[in-house]
Amino acid sequence: MELLVNDKAVTLPVTMTDGKWHHVCVTWSTREGAWEAYQDGVKKGSGQNLSAWHSIKPGGVFIVGQEQDTVGGRFDVTQSFMGEVSDLQFWSRVLTSGEIHSQATCGGHLVGDVMSWSEESVELHGGLTELPFEPCH
Repeated sequence: MELLVNDKAVTLPVTMTDGKWHHVCVTWSTREGAWEAYQDGVKKGSGQNLSAWHSIKPGGVFIVGQEQDTVGGRFDVTQSFMGEVSDLQFWSRVLTSGEIHSQATCGGHLVGDVMSWSEESVELHGGLTELPFEPCH
């Protein structure tokens, strides 16, 4: 898994190959390009200088599960994600480690102020199926 911001990328130190559900949270701040990666509420890695001081412009498209070779296109089926995704959220600020841990352990449920899985329409392509899922039951 990679975090790509303005054509600069970092490989994230998370592992999701055991067939189980995992909570993954990635933070990134324009200030110094600081990023952190959490898995199941535990910080797995961090770094700086990832597109530092570059903002993300409005009006873009966020693509989940498919690497793109050009903006919004040239998809390669061999570079696609296979698995399930649920409850994707985006915030305009970096969440604290406590907030991330609470989200991961079902101690609370913050809704993204930029995008919320429950509020946005999600377009499915390539034979994908939408299924009901409740991570904290």
